[in-house]
Amino acid sequence: MAKKEYATHEILEVHEVLTVQTASAAKSSMMQGLASDRKLKQLLAEDVEVSQKAVEELKAILQETN
Repeated sequence: MAKKEYATHEILEVHEVLTVQTASAAKSSMMQGLASDRKLKQLLAEDVEVSQKAVEELKAILQETN
C-alpha cells in the first residue's frame, strides 16, 4: 500500500479524535457494569462496539502516516 502524506495538523486531529473515542469506549464499558436497566446496558454495549471499531480505524490511519 502506498504511504499517504498527511499534514501535521491532520495527524494531530486524528490523535485527538482517537483519544476521545478511547475515552468513550472506556467510560461506556465501565458504566455498563454499573447500569441496572437492560436497555441501558444494551445501548452502552453498542456504544463500546462502535467506539472500538472507530479506534481501530483511527489507528489504521495513523499507521499509514509512519
